[in-house]
Amino acid sequence: MIYLFDNYRIFVLSLDMKKLFITILFISLSFSQNDRSTIFNTGTPPELGVGWNITCNQFEENNIGDINNDFNLDVLDVVSIVSFILGNSNPTTEEAIVSDINEDTNIDVLDVIILVGMILDGSNSSNLCQEGLSAAVKFTTFVEYTFEAFSVILETGDLDGQGLFEIHLHQDNFNSPGDILGSWELIISENTAREYYVFTGDSDCILLEPFASYWLSVNPKNNGDEALWLLSEEDFTYSTSTNMGIDWSETLTGQVGCMKIFGEQIFETDDSEPSLDTVYDWSLEDINPNSEYYFPDYGETIGPSSYIEDQYVSVYYFGKAG
Repeated sequence: MIYLFDNYRIFVLSLDMKKLFITILFISLSFSQNDRSTIFNTGTPPELGVGWNITCNQFEENNIGDINNDFNLDVLDVVSIVSFILGNSNPTTEEAIVSDINEDTNIDVLDVIILVGMILDGSNSSNLCQEGLSAAVKFTTFVEYTFEAFSVILETGDLDGQGLFEIHLHQDNFNSPGDILGSWELIISENTAREYYVFTGDSDCILLEPFASYWLSVNPKNNGDEALWLLSEEDFTYSTSTNMGIDWSETLTGQVGCMKIFGEQIFETDDSEPSLDTVYDWSLEDINPNSEYYFPDYGETIGPSSYIEDQYVSVYYFGKAG
């Protein structure tokens, strides 16, 4: 039997095992943003062009990897290192220093791998960011969640680099952004204002504790690109940093960068040692208040009271896909 209601698919499976009928109710959600619990939402920006200017404005001089000394890391530098490794050319003293990227006194394939990663990351030889604006917004959870996704609304003009920024999820440290629980790179488009969604649940398992506070921050990467984190209409709690999150400002209240936090709520039974004789008096409405407990199209109900009377059910399983 398959019942469809309120975007949920209810699968009722009956198994005959030693005259014991086990019915499993499995609640499955399609993988979409609407199927997730919204933990925190600042709303949409009331206007464009008003926001925190997330950018790096001071770089540390560094020429590691810049073999041809043109102040850029690109394929020409990779070709030069490969030529040194193959013995097709001999590096000068300065070229040997900047070619030894991992500083192990050897020029080898490891240096090539690191250099390629730096190029793909949008780095260049003179742009290790030391100072720039980062901003963080505080949110609080009141039940236990797994952190599944987030979104931020950014506006850009022309981009000189790859439009690469970094998002951090922080623990709260005495009402300030603390240790980083997770980091995600975000590549944004130029000359546009849009909401960017990042789904984290597929690769990261981050538990958000009940009655705990966290921070989501947007940070510049090692390039000169700028992005406006568009401000909300309502006031929330925030903090900013001008040295890549080493130090954060005092906590303030006001308009903040628009964002949403999505999570999967974790449900646990009250019994620490359940047994086969335990009967749980709960229904679909305990899990999803928007769902109907009664199915008029089929003239029957779905839940413990429907099956326990006939002793058909020994297990109930409630879950969400995604």
